[in-house]
Amino acid sequence: MASYSVKACANAKTRGRAMLVISVFAILTVFCVAMAIYDIVTGRRAFGIMFAAAALVFVVLLLLRVNSVFGTYIKVKDDALFMKSWVNDFLPYDINGGFLSEMIPSKTKLTEIPVDEISLILVGSKEFIKRNATVAGKRLAKALYPYEHSARKAKKELISKMDLFYVETFEGECSFMCIYGYDPKKVVDVIGEVYSMNPDTAVRVNSREYKRYIKALQRQFDDYDE
Repeated sequence: MASYSVKACANAKTRGRAMLVISVFAILTVFCVAMAIYDIVTGRRAFGIMFAAAALVFVVLLLLRVNSVFGTYIKVKDDALFMKSWVNDFLPYDINGGFLSEMIPSKTKLTEIPVDEISLILVGSKEFIKRNATVAGKRLAKALYPYEHSARKAKKELISKMDLFYVETFEGECSFMCIYGYDPKKVVDVIGEVYSMNPDTAVRVNSREYKRYIKALQRQFDDYDE
């Protein structure tokens, strides 16, 4: 069985910015821990507790940044499509908690779909995917409902700007995840690998940048057929 894989994840620019922020949070965490120890040892317990609390906040922010940029991917390996996404499908933090829910990193899940079972791949905004999905898309609509009807305007705007990766199977199942900040060429490389193994897969995108790479992929397969 082949072990070769094609993988898409956050692009280099997004990863670079994230590493800078992570480094800053790491430095601040170490500083706060050192100050907390120093203050407690010297008898200034109140200041020590304050620095310890600040260190905890910076650790949480660091984990959120790591989770949001490095926690997910899509790839094809061993004749299967793997989608590693957050359990809530869209955001790197918990959306079902209370006031501090955005400080709780979301867990991730791994979905494996045999390539020969894939019937449709869609890439684009939630509205585009809702228009082009079949009956299986009802699960997407249900997952989007808490965001689209949220009392928080920021959450609505965030979900409206996301690029989503959506997959349907011939059996009527669907899987989807956020690919905001992903390298479009790498995503299309994954799609191309799926299509090379399963030419019955229908592919539709609505982003201009993705369309550019899709057209190049189509020309590649047309030249191959000739």
